[in-house]
Amino acid sequence: MRQTFILTHRWIAIVASIFLLGTAASGAALVFEGAIDRGLHPELWHVNPGAQWLPIDTIVAHVQAHFPGAKIASVSLAAERDRAWTMSAGPLLAFVNPYTGDVIGTRTSAQSQATLARRLHVFHVEFFQGKLGRSFVGVLSGVALFLVVTGMILWWPDKLFRIHTGASWKRINFDLHHAFGIVASLVLVVICASGLVVHYDGLANAIKSLDTIPVAAPPAQPSGTGAPSFDAIAAAAKHALPEAEISFVSLGGGANAASVGMKFPEDHTPAGRTRVFIDRNSDTVLAVNSTRNAQIGTRLDNLKRSLHTGDIFGRASSAIWLVATLTMLSQIVTGVLMWLNARRGRKRAR
Repeated sequence: MRQTFILTHRWIAIVASIFLLGTAASGAALVFEGAIDRGLHPELWHVNPGAQWLPIDTIVAHVQAHFPGAKIASVSLAAERDRAWTMSAGPLLAFVNPYTGDVIGTRTSAQSQATLARRLHVFHVEFFQGKLGRSFVGVLSGVALFLVVTGMILWWPDKLFRIHTGASWKRINFDLHHAFGIVASLVLVVICASGLVVHYDGLANAIKSLDTIPVAAPPAQPSGTGAPSFDAIAAAAKHALPEAEISFVSLGGGANAASVGMKFPEDHTPAGRTRVFIDRNSDTVLAVNSTRNAQIGTRLDNLKRSLHTGDIFGRASSAIWLVATLTMLSQIVTGVLMWLNARRGRKRAR
């Protein structure tokens, strides 16, 4: 049985190694996804903090004056005081100084897709191959989970922790593969398992089915007339959930009511998971989907992204996830070296 595990683990790892290498390397880089884009394009993201942000409607008016005829459909706020806000202005994404209302830069959809951070993300989830690539990465997540679990099983009888630094490089490589692998194994199980849930809707739906009552669909926009106000919509959402911070305000459109993304302090996902739906004409709160009141299935489903990326506990867990992902890279390299060493040894024996 053990020999079967060894052979299965070895050959699946060898066949998948080049793809796992690409996925692990891009995953490690994506721990800094937002920071990469901000670091490469400070002229778009950085602003000098002022005393107070302008009202949202005032900022929107500045942007509309800059782009006559463009409809501002949504505004994304930044919690950091030295970071620009973004707005959708027709086909453009506008970067705005929230203290002055000045447009400091724009991006087209094509330019956004061409950024290094976005290309790393697309490579990670689909290898630039669209739907087919996404399916392949889903299978690869299952393969990675299998390799981690079988590696734990193979490690258990000998429980190798020690690295013999005075031994040959082959022995050191062998020890590194076992010691590093078991140290990072639990985090790697979480990363791979959550990756499967992210890729496969069936798994996510199975988790959400744990809710005793299905989550209500977003409410429709009531009929009526009125001039939508970003500030009034934001104020209504803040009044409904005073402990949460606003991450974005969207006016909706057509049959869709306005929506406000909100984030509680314990939620480390970038935009938060809480949503408040508001009548954009009367500023009346229509529904509140709060993470604090979510049922067990929805709570677990909300965790899938933060479990996969490592931001579930903030910077500390992101650092741990980064180390674990880099360990997966070392496992691929040391594993291939082990296979090559064994192959040469068998040749010499023959």
